[in-house]
Amino acid sequence: MNEFEWLRQMRDLNQPAAPRNDLWARVDAALDDNASQNVSSLPTPRARYRQVWAAAASIAAVVVLACGIAWHMHALPQQAPAVATSISPHENAPWKPSDPRLAGAALELDAARMELQQAMQQAPDSPALQRLLERTHAQQNYLRELEKQAG
Repeated sequence: MNEFEWLRQMRDLNQPAAPRNDLWARVDAALDDNASQNVSSLPTPRARYRQVWAAAASIAAVVVLACGIAWHMHALPQQAPAVATSISPHENAPWKPSDPRLAGAALELDAARMELQQAMQQAPDSPALQRLLERTHAQQNYLRELEKQAG
């Protein structure tokens, strides 16, 4: 078989071909079956009534939840107490525990405390920074307690 025969066979493939059987009859039958099934599966008025009430109840629950969150956020104190007054003088000094397992954590917490104090100078009224600083001090105190327990 040479190239000319292949070209001729390819041109023959470009001709329209009729299907072996009529596809539209099966498509119409399938659509009619689906339509009859959909009509029988429509919700009754009572079921529709329940669906509407369930949707209304869920919307009401979301509104109540949102109002509760907003009320809770509004009820929080606007100004947190100053952290600097509750810090004892020995907590600001760098602390180096003798236990090497605690030394790395102490170094990290001390660096975090210094960075938070610098940030507090830029935004002294930030409650988030104050909470972070309080947590850092609490973690440092916990490390000091661990060192005391370790002896």
